[in-house]
Amino acid sequence: MNTIERLNNELEYDTKSLTSLFADLHIHIGSAKGKAVKITASRQLQLRTIIYHDAPRKGLDMVGIVDSGSTLVSAEIEEMLADGDLVELEKGGFIARNGVLLISACEVESREGVHIISYLPTMQRIRDWQAYIKSRVHNTRLSTQKVDASILDLIMLSSQLDGIFCFAHAFTPHKGVYGMWTDKLASKLGEDIRHIKVLELGLSADTDMADMLEETRGCTFLSNSDAHSSPNVGREYNLLRMGEKNFQELRLCLANKNGRRVLANYGMHPSLGKYHRSFCPGCDKIITDEPPISLCPLCGNSKIVMGVFDRIVVIRDYDSPRHPNERPPYYYRIPLKDLPGIGPKTYNKLLGVFPNEIELIEKILLEDISMVAGGTIAATIRDMRLGRLGISAGGGGKYGKVKKDSSNQ
Repeated sequence: MNTIERLNNELEYDTKSLTSLFADLHIHIGSAKGKAVKITASRQLQLRTIIYHDAPRKGLDMVGIVDSGSTLVSAEIEEMLADGDLVELEKGGFIARNGVLLISACEVESREGVHIISYLPTMQRIRDWQAYIKSRVHNTRLSTQKVDASILDLIMLSSQLDGIFCFAHAFTPHKGVYGMWTDKLASKLGEDIRHIKVLELGLSADTDMADMLEETRGCTFLSNSDAHSSPNVGREYNLLRMGEKNFQELRLCLANKNGRRVLANYGMHPSLGKYHRSFCPGCDKIITDEPPISLCPLCGNSKIVMGVFDRIVVIRDYDSPRHPNERPPYYYRIPLKDLPGIGPKTYNKLLGVFPNEIELIEKILLEDISMVAGGTIAATIRDMRLGRLGISAGGGGKYGKVKKDSSNQ
């Protein structure tokens, strides 16, 4: 019996002790040790800030830091462990003083140009990861480096390090495995497709879209923020049923074992994603004609950026989604800061009264919201909960927008 099997067998099968946790498992670090980590991220997006400010303000119980393989970030994790601000758990993961669980992860770009995430359980496994990629990347300090290793190499590495392998933003044209590499994973990976158990949907896709592909039926879907700034932490999140907060419980949850499972995905409507529909750089226009669009109907340009929706229409096996029985619901949510009428002043007023953003979005009575921010804001939040907000589709790197006159229809 290997280490993973032994730890899994030690976990309780009794589901009465399980609890529900909110998690965003794809968050970047802008800077660590005073130096840049994710070049495109805000320098104010830092490890300590995420754990002790952003996560509690959003209402997250668990955060996945996908730049943990950076030597700068791992050094900060070790410093926080030495100071007692983090404690490494016997069953994996790192718990903070405020109860937030840190899951360490490494996002890299494979030789094929695809982004993958490997969630790792311990500090030692982070070091082992770093030892493997040290001679295979240009700069060990930076995030999401292109590594001289194939997708299959990285799948095997993740397995050897007791990790959890996940394709990042799987459907986007920018580095997504389905968006830019293959129509079918089975055609590329063969029998090794059995190792693929987790897919990240990305901001431009949802469960309905992903479940038009037959081979995704055995995968657990994650909806994560891919945050590059503090305000975007938790813009997409997941509700997980787990026991204790630790890495092995997360492993069971993503494998749908022993009563652990993803209860719900919460994310922006795919139309709000910046790669949802095809985009013509020549016309500088998002194309909203019937998908799939591979040729600009306005200028005839064939060098368009194919949208996620258009791409899925091309590669799908079914004309409508076929959800497996265990597939959790997907709820459309929009960060408070992006809702019409909620500026910084109103946002801070709401968060000064209510515990956190997720609590406000999901649970607070509309009457109580109205008393603090007025009836119009309460009605907008109501319409978001019910999926009634009008949206202008995004594409070509431009986010979609909530229509200002969409509420209260």
